[in-house]
Amino acid sequence: MATVQNATGTTDVAPDSTAGTIMATDRGLVIVTTPASAEGRVTVAASDGSAVTMTLPAAIDVAGTTSVSGTTVYPNAAAHTDLATQATVGGGARALVTLKNADAPTTQRFDLGLPEGATLIHDGVGGYDIVTSAGGAGAVARGHIDAPWAKDANGKAIPTSYSLDGNTLVQAISTGPDTVFPVVADPHYTWGVISGTVYFNKIETEVLALGGTVVAWLPHAATVVGGRSLAGIAGYAIATNQCIKFKVNPALVPLSPAAALAGSGTYKGSAGDGYCR
Repeated sequence: MATVQNATGTTDVAPDSTAGTIMATDRGLVIVTTPASAEGRVTVAASDGSAVTMTLPAAIDVAGTTSVSGTTVYPNAAAHTDLATQATVGGGARALVTLKNADAPTTQRFDLGLPEGATLIHDGVGGYDIVTSAGGAGAVARGHIDAPWAKDANGKAIPTSYSLDGNTLVQAISTGPDTVFPVVADPHYTWGVISGTVYFNKIETEVLALGGTVVAWLPHAATVVGGRSLAGIAGYAIATNQCIKFKVNPALVPLSPAAALAGSGTYKGSAGDGYCR
């Protein structure tokens, strides 16, 4: 328990969530439920009833013990490994792995349960946006998997990264001869809080590159955003085998379409990314 909480701190940890914790966010209520035992599923549910779930990499269905601050630990739930969960006050959840010694497996697998039609898009900085259809064209990010981190017993950062195997999030943790165990590593995700990022696929990007319209709220393709027209950004995306994305501030759309799309750019599909195609 102390090992995990030393690594994460407790300031953003919600109270015991094994029975479900309701948290008010700036875009509605989110219910986070962490499992009572290691083979249960972490669940983050939005106010519309949709949810994203995550399994822990458990080999044994160990009962959890929950601290006063809200961390639930499942000791020895896998070989040389403790598991833990935390609900976070922003409406998300952590699944934590503690590698107890050098014999612990350094590849950890977390199976994701996504709502129908949802997919994962790499955010370019080590994590993934969880996106669903925007109801006409494009896909809107409604959740996010943060870039991973891992720390050894001295608080030193350990190299770690994600990959996808279908809807399984695979975390690789690069320990070495100088690593001081135990090592704590953390996937953290949210759902139900719209980030404002809208993604378009290749067909939609091609339409924009040709000066067309794919959704009513986008300004004209000639509108300049960040020094380039929307059509120019889309054309670059097509030329480099990418797709276009927009960081939208809806409050600015009627006032300044270009300002509303500040932070727009391109993104690349990957082996686990079924949207930029």
